[in-house]
Amino acid sequence: MIKNNRGLTLLEIIIVVFLFSIISAAIFSVLATGRNSLSAGESQIGVQQACRNGLDSMIKELRQAGDSTITGVPANGTNYSSITFQIPTAIAATGITWSSNIQYALGGLNNAQLLRTQSGSQRVLANNISVLSFNRSAANPNVVNINITAQKNTFPGFTAQQTTITVVSSVKFRN
Repeated sequence: MIKNNRGLTLLEIIIVVFLFSIISAAIFSVLATGRNSLSAGESQIGVQQACRNGLDSMIKELRQAGDSTITGVPANGTNYSSITFQIPTAIAATGITWSSNIQYALGGLNNAQLLRTQSGSQRVLANNISVLSFNRSAANPNVVNINITAQKNTFPGFTAQQTTITVVSSVKFRN
């Protein structure tokens, strides 16, 4: 009688397991790289949005400021770390009624938060801010230049990555 054994030998099973593990490792490597790229992209987007939101808030109020209400940033071209100003609250035939002082500066947690302070009340506009500077030139004192740099460290996988975003804008006073 002839027996027909249709099984796999030990060597064949070892070869199949080895090939399967190589293919699995390659797929895992591609997925890990994709996950790290996604994490870095999300971090960069988050930092950029925080910078832009803080900048937009400052621009809206600084446009309403009057040149004569700006303190702490003289028109001499030098960079300053904070700005204090007033915006109009009422306009009448007798003149403009100005708000209490509004200040934008770094402070808060690790001195890395963009803060808006008015009448002793503080509001955080953005986090992870490393540089905030304001300047005005003597040639154009009705314009303030704003520079905001934000940094955030992320640790996707086993490596550290630093995301740095710099946003620059110029604001012309309306009043």
